[in-house]
Amino acid sequence: MFSGLMPAMVTPFDERGEVDLEAAEAVVERFIEAGVSGISPLGSTGEFSHLTAEERKRFAEGVVSIVGGRVPVLVGVGAPGTRETVELARHAEGVGADGVLVVTPFYWIVGEEALFAHFTAVARAVGIPVLIYNLPMLTGVDLSPSLVARVAGECPNVVGLKDTVTEYSHTVNVLREVKPGRPDFSILAGFEDLILPSVLAGGDGSICGLANVAPELFVGMVRCAQNGELEEAAELHRRVLSLLALGGLGDTPLGAIKLAMNVLGVPISPTVRGPATTLREGKREETEAILEGLGFATEA
Repeated sequence: MFSGLMPAMVTPFDERGEVDLEAAEAVVERFIEAGVSGISPLGSTGEFSHLTAEERKRFAEGVVSIVGGRVPVLVGVGAPGTRETVELARHAEGVGADGVLVVTPFYWIVGEEALFAHFTAVARAVGIPVLIYNLPMLTGVDLSPSLVARVAGECPNVVGLKDTVTEYSHTVNVLREVKPGRPDFSILAGFEDLILPSVLAGGDGSICGLANVAPELFVGMVRCAQNGELEEAAELHRRVLSLLALGGLGDTPLGAIKLAMNVLGVPISPTVRGPATTLREGKREETEAILEGLGFATEA
């Protein structure tokens, strides 16, 4: 259903910290020019947890409108509670999203029966495709391959998983559990260093945050891997690994991603919302050095 490279889109803010749809248009056009397979706003990189419900709805509608059907839009609708998640999913469907991304509910840690009930409630509330989002680093819960397979078996419109894990074996086990019964079920890597291994194991691509910085790099790596051009894929993978150095510039990667985009000439402010911190000019030279070391032309 979903495959290839889909950037986990940033949410641009202006200097006052307000949502900037004009900058969002520039980001979207850059993605499409790079040949992305889709766009996923309002996930972790999109700072969904720092936005109000109304801001999330307005941004979802704005991105769908800007994209205008040129590529699929997969809107993040994760929330701590099931009722809010369902509300956001129905809104996304209503404004024309092609699917929704549902992160594991966070704050209260619940068991597999509760998680199953949560994901199936969202899936049954909408008619569009649903992807589960496994992010144990931030939610405190690692969705088991058997749970993913159970949800996929019960809900035909649950069509994939974004697996943002540090353990490659988790993704491999999901592939083994789910693909035999649902060969159409998309397994998409979340962490950049596992994109190539995931695709080579039978995965379908990626939804990742650093694709905001260099979408053409990630598009090229996934395409080469899918086409069996392994030498080229390996070379692009090495460049991706070097780009990971951006993540060490701040408490979260959010500020570094936006600053890097700004350094590369994307008309977007480096502003992020608290508690994340905006990277100031002192980090600009380090950002430029990382990007120039990878052959990217930075703005003077």
